[in-house]
Amino acid sequence: MPRVRLIFLLLSLCAPVVAAEPRPAALRLCTEDMDSPPWRSQNGPSLSLLMLKAAAQKTNIKLEIREMAWIRCLSEVQNNQIDGVFEISFKPDRLRIGVYPMKGDAPDPAMRMHLDGYSLYRLKGSKLEWDGQSLSHLDGAVGAQTGFSVIAQLQALGAPVDDSSRNPEQNLNKLLARRIGALALPTLTGDSLLASNPLYKDRIEKVGPDLVAKPYYLIFSRRFADGHPKLTRQLWEAIAQTRESPDYRKALQDALRQLNR
Repeated sequence: MPRVRLIFLLLSLCAPVVAAEPRPAALRLCTEDMDSPPWRSQNGPSLSLLMLKAAAQKTNIKLEIREMAWIRCLSEVQNNQIDGVFEISFKPDRLRIGVYPMKGDAPDPAMRMHLDGYSLYRLKGSKLEWDGQSLSHLDGAVGAQTGFSVIAQLQALGAPVDDSSRNPEQNLNKLLARRIGALALPTLTGDSLLASNPLYKDRIEKVGPDLVAKPYYLIFSRRFADGHPKLTRQLWEAIAQTRESPDYRKALQDALRQLNR
């Protein structure tokens, strides 16, 4: 028996030591420095922030959020200068920016933050039509926010695109001034701005079905995901749990009612 115990002791000493995953001091995320109700707003619901704070609390990590221009935010994630970006939809070329919660060859929608989409807006009286397949009677370029994923879809439809402004209200004012023939905006943002501003509501309307509806995610820089794989997965799972929780569902319903007043 002593010999057997000695053998097991020697084997245990030779076994590889599995290092604990390092714990970052904080999770540093960026997002666009423009309101996107109800997900982010200076004067209303900010459901994405509510969700991320809940996920950070579940995983016991300090959360730091920085607002900046969208293009800069994506660049800093790609260059590992910040840990991640939230409220980003999927395009294959964005895999070079950071790490999505993948399931096979595509992101796992179960790990999304929320669903949203883009809609097309026109001046009342415009002949522009969108039937879900093609644009007709477009008079001028379609406005879109700088760096947003809808730009590629509009170009694929053969539409000229003006993406020189990243501010949705500036783009709405361009439409009022007839500097663009139509405008593509995130649906909830566009609907909220029209509902809250009589100038927009009286002269601008949404046309046709949504241009697209899709999930939006939190993605991580490659350095963060490679260095903290367990925490990365825990954060995605905490987001999914929060999204389906009764408290969050009620907050979403209340926010949507407020936007549609």
